[in-house]
Amino acid sequence: MSLQRLKNLKDTKIGKLSYLKYGLGEIVLVVIGILIAVQINNLNEEYKEKKVKNDFLINLKEEIILDTLLLSNKIVEFEKVNKSISKGILLLNKKVHSDQETSNFENAISRIMVLTPLNKNTNKNNSKISNGIIEDVNLNNLIMEYYEKINYHNEVMRKFGETLQLIYINQISPYIKINSQNREYSLELLKDNYAFNNAFYISLGYREQSIKWLKIQKTLALEILKNL
Repeated sequence: MSLQRLKNLKDTKIGKLSYLKYGLGEIVLVVIGILIAVQINNLNEEYKEKKVKNDFLINLKEEIILDTLLLSNKIVEFEKVNKSISKGILLLNKKVHSDQETSNFENAISRIMVLTPLNKNTNKNNSKISNGIIEDVNLNNLIMEYYEKINYHNEVMRKFGETLQLIYINQISPYIKINSQNREYSLELLKDNYAFNNAFYISLGYREQSIKWLKIQKTLALEILKNL
């Protein structure tokens, strides 16, 4: 075999080897590019997921803070109503009322039906919480307990309110008429009227129980805030 032919074969091998190296280099570059793109995509997804979690926790914290304020206001409202109802119960034992006592007595009567729970939508976050958006197990359980308590308490309190409306219709309205022109009721007859008296005590008891539940909700809300 001539030297020229050997040289040509050598050049051909070198050319093929160079092409192979070039091809492998291209493949390596493509693979690296794909890996980088996958990594960037993963980082973007992690960032989006982290942002969703952070936004959820921020919104949840703001919501719970608002809950504590609303619960505090509702507790104060119910305590004031019960104070008024208690005055009404005491005034039932008097045969004659002063102008101020008359005002207090009639105010108590008008507030017998006041029992509206805190209106809160606990369902909007259920799916996210169930899907594990809150990684802290204790916090997750605390929030679920909080929502369960609100749902149960609110349902019973609504029934309390409905019952008080019926009581007012059946045990208050038949015995007392109050309007801007005149007053139609007899303190002496009301004092001995069991149904009328009982309406005050039921209203007082329902609201006292509701206040206890609202305080439980507030305690849980404050505990959640400590852990957020």
